[in-house]
Amino acid sequence: MSFRNLGELFRERSQAFAHLNRWRTRRNGEWITCTNAEHQRHVYQLMAGFQQLGLQKGDRVGIMSNTSVDWVESDWALVCSGAVPVSIYPSLMADTVAFIAQDADLKFLLIENREQYDKLQKVRSQLEHIERVIIFDGRDLPSDDPWILSLTSLRRMATSDATAQEVFATNCAQQIEPEDLATIVYTSGTTGNPKGAMLAHRALLGELTAIRTTMAMQAGDDDVLFLPAAHIFGRLQHMCGVDNGLNTAIIESIKQVLEDVQAIKPTFFFSVPRMYEKIFSTAQARAEASPIRKRIFAWALAIARQMSRYKGQKAAVPAAFKLKYALADRLVFKKVRALLGGNIRYAITGGAPLDIEILEFFNGAGVLLLEGWGLTETSAAVTANRPDDYRLGTVGKVFPGNEIKIADDGEVLVRGNLILSGYYNNPQKTNEALIDGWFHTGDIGKIDADGFLSIVDRKKDLLITASGKNIAPQAVEAAFKNSPYISQCAVFGDRRPYLVALFTLDMEAVTAWANREHVPVDANLHKHPKLVAAIEHEVQTINPTLPSFEQIKAYEILPEDFTIENDLLTPTLKIRRRQIYERFAKSFEQLYKR
Repeated sequence: MSFRNLGELFRERSQAFAHLNRWRTRRNGEWITCTNAEHQRHVYQLMAGFQQLGLQKGDRVGIMSNTSVDWVESDWALVCSGAVPVSIYPSLMADTVAFIAQDADLKFLLIENREQYDKLQKVRSQLEHIERVIIFDGRDLPSDDPWILSLTSLRRMATSDATAQEVFATNCAQQIEPEDLATIVYTSGTTGNPKGAMLAHRALLGELTAIRTTMAMQAGDDDVLFLPAAHIFGRLQHMCGVDNGLNTAIIESIKQVLEDVQAIKPTFFFSVPRMYEKIFSTAQARAEASPIRKRIFAWALAIARQMSRYKGQKAAVPAAFKLKYALADRLVFKKVRALLGGNIRYAITGGAPLDIEILEFFNGAGVLLLEGWGLTETSAAVTANRPDDYRLGTVGKVFPGNEIKIADDGEVLVRGNLILSGYYNNPQKTNEALIDGWFHTGDIGKIDADGFLSIVDRKKDLLITASGKNIAPQAVEAAFKNSPYISQCAVFGDRRPYLVALFTLDMEAVTAWANREHVPVDANLHKHPKLVAAIEHEVQTINPTLPSFEQIKAYEILPEDFTIENDLLTPTLKIRRRQIYERFAKSFEQLYKR
């Protein structure tokens, strides 16, 4: 099965699964459904509306919204038109949105609601090149702004009938070449502004083909989409649903996920590690309710891990152990599976590493949890554990059509049909990342004798939280160093649910403050209640200027500054991140226990 572009894939696969449900979602508390045939008509109607609006092949169009049916259908309409959707997190600050809009030279911008419209107003003078802003939720539209248009109005602009719309969509697909851009996804760099990773139709088709041929999905299977569609993981999941004939439950509220999953009973569950960590911690918390439950859970946890190892080694399970497992299953594991609906064939985790103990717990409890690895620049996963070929603690084997190798310094390099075409408007970063056809991932890894890849470290400073958010720590640190009282800031949060930080004091400014406040300047100054309150005020002032996922949730004030002499600053006065993490490991751990 081969397609030249995503427009062809969408047409052929939508028709192949026409009678099957494509998605379901809640509206006013009730589930509504849509077949693949209806979904295709919705997309083609939007394409016709965009045509009337003046959309041309190659135009860049932003989408700034939480995950929704409107996001998914708009994405397909743009891709199938030969346009280039540019995904933008709705949580980004206005100035970052303006940078992306200008850098990508957006022609149109789709947004979710009035809240996003109000954000744009803050930087509207920088967005004059955007011809129209299309809003998904048109219930609260300003009546006097010709710049905006509701998505419903855009659909109504499609004056042609369904047959003509299908002919138009077919003609569009015929004009799209495999190397044409399918999307630009902006990713956080370690410094400065985000970079726009250009992904061709070739790359996304390669990803979909790899999933189709290795992950054992069947038409009519059920999955759940709640990840941000602005993230490459969520983006590929919704496209994978069309390609494999899945019935996708689109859940627009993260708070609703576990409740809805128990009703939906999905076959597959795709998530970043944070969701599995929450399920695991919920089970642990329930066990803490009584000493007996706590002992039962600890015992069941050991049983799960042992069973996981039997499975991994494909070893025979002793009869006596089977009896113990049956009891643990009745007391604990069955309840864990029920949290995910009780019908999971396997679950996928990606976007950030997941602790091996949690992987073993789920696998031993009867939820096959498979870890994959990739980046935006590799069109999401480039390696993955398969249902029939996995090794816990690794991120699996490379997908067909791609290669990985380990450079002399341990960095993982990738070559193949999944890698980006380059960074938009950024030849310098493109040349740094793509050398002789190999993409330099910035991750340190190793490959075992059977071809399983393990990621063991991060070469660059970029943090990836447990929820899969890419964060450049220097930008966060710089924001807090703007405080007159803070000399240095070291942010921590890789593989964690949120960011924490260590602050050092600018003694000149703090001494002046202390004299004004009649606070003694001594060895315990960093603990003085008045100073602690002053730093807390700084944090409460600075945090709202950052996206929610970049805000500091806990911190510690250190009595000593980072210096060249104590080996915590480089000669060029940059913080030595690894040394700080190692020296203050206990402090960072304590911050997550507060």
